[in-house]
Amino acid sequence: MDLSMLWFYQKGMAKEHINFNSRTIASRIPPGNKASVSLENNVGVCYCWTTKDGISATAITDNDYPEKAAFIMLNNLIMDFRETFSDQPYIYEETKGDASVRYENLEIFLKKWQDPTEADKLLKIEKELHEVKEIIHKNLSDLLKKGEQLDELMVKSKDLSKVSVDFYKKAKKQNQKCCYMN
Repeated sequence: MDLSMLWFYQKGMAKEHINFNSRTIASRIPPGNKASVSLENNVGVCYCWTTKDGISATAITDNDYPEKAAFIMLNNLIMDFRETFSDQPYIYEETKGDASVRYENLEIFLKKWQDPTEADKLLKIEKELHEVKEIIHKNLSDLLKKGEQLDELMVKSKDLSKVSVDFYKKAKKQNQKCCYMN
């Protein structure tokens, strides 16, 4: 839990709120399920994944953090946790509540997943595809606008052509009348 951005007096209270929300939400998620819960006053979202064997992992993020990225991170975190303690499964199998476990990879996960598009290659590709899609939409929109302008020019040129043909015919008649008078 990185609370370095908070003032000294705020850190204790923030840590208590984070622990309370994480425990409450994790205890309400049935084994084998995941959920995202908006925190009160819309200050953030708590993502929780509880495995079938009862391991719960939570992540509290701001409202803009992508849900898909949060669950990918939690899944990777749980898998790494199991792998790290594979030779000591009693650490998580026999525990029935909060347990203090020194899991050193947690800091690495938190730092890596600060920017989810950099942490997960698939999310990075999706972000790039979304950017390309926006550019294509803009280009198509510009193209359609230019097409509409071309259509307007064609209509105007047809009108102009018709007017010029009419002018030519009238001018020819006027010239013929002038020639007959002389």
